[in-house]
Amino acid sequence: MEAGQDKDFAAQLSTLRHDLRTPVGHVIGYAEMIEEDLPAEVLKNFSGDLQAIQNAGHKMLALIEDHLGPTKTSYDEINVSDAQFQFRLQLNHISGYAEILFEEAMDLDDEELISDLRHIADAGKQALQLIDAIPGRFLQKAASEAVDSVAAERAAEKPEPALVTSQIGQGGELLIVDDDPSNRELLARRVKRMGYSARTLESGEEALEILESERFDLVLLDYMMPGLSGLETLQKLKDSARLRTIPVIMLSASDDVGTMVDCILHGAEDYIFKPFNPILLQARISACLEKVRLRQNISRQFRIFISSPGDVIPERRVAKAVIGRLNEEFFGRAYLIPILWEEEPMLASETFQAQIHPPRETEIYVGILWSRIGSPLPDTILRPDGTRYESGTAFEFEDALDGFKQHATPDMLLYRKQGAPTLSLEDPGLVLDRLDQIDKLNRYLDRWLIGEDGSYIGAFHMFDTEDQLDTMLETHLRKLVEARLSDGQPARTDAA
Repeated sequence: MEAGQDKDFAAQLSTLRHDLRTPVGHVIGYAEMIEEDLPAEVLKNFSGDLQAIQNAGHKMLALIEDHLGPTKTSYDEINVSDAQFQFRLQLNHISGYAEILFEEAMDLDDEELISDLRHIADAGKQALQLIDAIPGRFLQKAASEAVDSVAAERAAEKPEPALVTSQIGQGGELLIVDDDPSNRELLARRVKRMGYSARTLESGEEALEILESERFDLVLLDYMMPGLSGLETLQKLKDSARLRTIPVIMLSASDDVGTMVDCILHGAEDYIFKPFNPILLQARISACLEKVRLRQNISRQFRIFISSPGDVIPERRVAKAVIGRLNEEFFGRAYLIPILWEEEPMLASETFQAQIHPPRETEIYVGILWSRIGSPLPDTILRPDGTRYESGTAFEFEDALDGFKQHATPDMLLYRKQGAPTLSLEDPGLVLDRLDQIDKLNRYLDRWLIGEDGSYIGAFHMFDTEDQLDTMLETHLRKLVEARLSDGQPARTDAA
């Protein structure tokens, strides 16, 4: 064969190895998880058959290397009939043992076990289809396209429901991107056992879209996907000023070292071959996240106090989302820490103000106001002159302002939402209370922001919608952080 043909053959062979390893990895992975999940008293009856399935899977991986490895330079060097015979022999073992286990699982009425055994059976069928089509993949383009349609049909199947956990565990939320439903489920279940939370998606396009609005600590990204490939998705992530700092671990059943090098050169933190070893997977994820945390620790840290009454809860979420995006943008240079009372373990035995981080000891104060000044404080919390604060929000504003007067920090941003709140007229008391709150808030702001001559002595920003606040706050915080980074002064460390 000519050089071009050699290169084409090598590419076809590499793709075939990749396609075969995927279902074999499913066989091994589901068998391992069944073994881990079963109670000891049940496992003793299943263990032998499960081990036989895993052994057959590992033998198939070895057969892939022996018969279809990268040392083969032409189709003539592949003994197709012998390869198909050896593969089918192992697949017969897998299907036979899986069928035995399936009958026993039906007697136990264990739905999860039954589902996992079905996954093993389906993976065996997919592997058999690929093995039967080996000659056509090399000899006839039409036959090759027919084999590819198997993968297309698989991708078109309705995906399994994504496994999403609510607890972050070790402190990381992972995004898993893989077009194969079984790969997604296996990975999601694995990382859940490691103590992480996971979100699963089936395409690079979906990943890029969701990363624009949600933050993840790490992306596990499949290399070979229809549409936007894993490498193309990686490139788009690294080309984005905001998303480029999200660490990415590439996953692939391909054994092409050049592919791995290409991913690393394009910004991937690491690369893992499928079928993955669970211990290696956990080690790579832990190492990657630890590297991220080390970078955050050496970054300049800025505490941002978010102050507001209870009528702007959605806007508080906007502020947190903005800070998350800016952390991605400033990764390695600055780390923004939001101070939000709702994320603190507030004890009923003390007041909010006694348990929250003092606003005066932060770098940036963000006040968001609308139609309430907030709840009154007890007599135990008074101004230095002995007068009572109008509310907790007033206390936070004045504490931050006093800190600025003494130390020129925190920088203070104040936002006021426009428009009247929607209230039910069926409760006159509620309407009167809100009108009273609006009046108190207006008088309080007039006292602090407007001078005796009617001029504004303090600046604030008006907004109508959450989107407007989002845009303004991101712009303002970015400029403040950039200014602090360029002044060469360290972030304050006087707080506990």
